[in-house]
Amino acid sequence: MRLSIENKKVYIRRLIFAVLIMLTASLQNTKGLFPEIFGVRAMLLIPAVVCISMHEREISGIFFGLFAGLLWDNISAGPSSFNAIMLTTIGFVCGALIGTIMRNNLVTALLLTGASVFAYNTIYWLIAYVFHSYAGAGMAYLTFYFPACIYTIVLMPGFYYLVRFIRNKTR
Repeated sequence: MRLSIENKKVYIRRLIFAVLIMLTASLQNTKGLFPEIFGVRAMLLIPAVVCISMHEREISGIFFGLFAGLLWDNISAGPSSFNAIMLTTIGFVCGALIGTIMRNNLVTALLLTGASVFAYNTIYWLIAYVFHSYAGAGMAYLTFYFPACIYTIVLMPGFYYLVRFIRNKTR
């Protein structure tokens, strides 16, 4: 059975996206590879999953989100499977929204990335700080999680244009 040229391009594109997620996970989780601003780190996997899901739609978004979340869970020491669940959900929701009611453009990508990163950080903060009754939980949100949201959103256009370029070259 031979693969058609169209199928080959789809497989190549998805392989490139998988490599992009692995490189992004390495950049995000290896200290010193990506700049920190006043100790705040960007969560690069979130905009990567959002942008890939916007261009590949919900089914591929689920699998790329799961892949990115599993990589993040295996690298970091957070709540068990939290990243896999969150990024899978983000991938599905973003792909479904683009497939049904939203248009695929930079403004929509900023909106979806902003909503995703704020939801992710707020839920993580609630689980890690508030539910464990840590003193200074509010200050932790204001000094780390909120600036991390802003830092991540600022970096998102690079992911959007890179994913769009890959998508257009392998169409």
